[in-house]
Amino acid sequence: MTRLICSVIPMTAQSTITAKPQAAPRGAAAARIVSRALLVRFVSVIGSSIGFYLPLAVVPLFARHGGPTSAVGLPTVALLMASLSGELATPRLLTRIGYRWALTLGLTLLGAPMLLLTVSSNDAMIVAVSLVRGCGFAICVVAGGALTATLIPPNRRGEGLA
Repeated sequence: MTRLICSVIPMTAQSTITAKPQAAPRGAAAARIVSRALLVRFVSVIGSSIGFYLPLAVVPLFARHGGPTSAVGLPTVALLMASLSGELATPRLLTRIGYRWALTLGLTLLGAPMLLLTVSSNDAMIVAVSLVRGCGFAICVVAGGALTATLIPPNRRGEGLA
């Protein structure tokens, strides 16, 4: 592993930054990026992606069969507006309950409300489910990203998050 040392070489009217590689100290092993906890996080990323994108395509079709065609886009708008506003409140939630509980809450809010659509196809129910799911998605995105950053060793974060 090499470490970069930057030096500034003065020139006539501008400065240029050059990088010189320097060898890492002997005996220093690189920390592993992928750990068991990060693999579990990958599973939650797959779960949240399925829980978000699959119903995103199906809910408007479901709304079209339950009511007027003019309200087909309303569940999607409700989902996206709730996710945008939920992202603003998620940092406070993270300080109260922590990353893992917030991620658990977000995944639950993202998936569980879909079960309500099996008993009712009312437009108000579809929009309410979309609002709750939007909050769950917001929590998953913010808490999940922060949790992923903490699971990667600090000296390899740039490499791990790329």
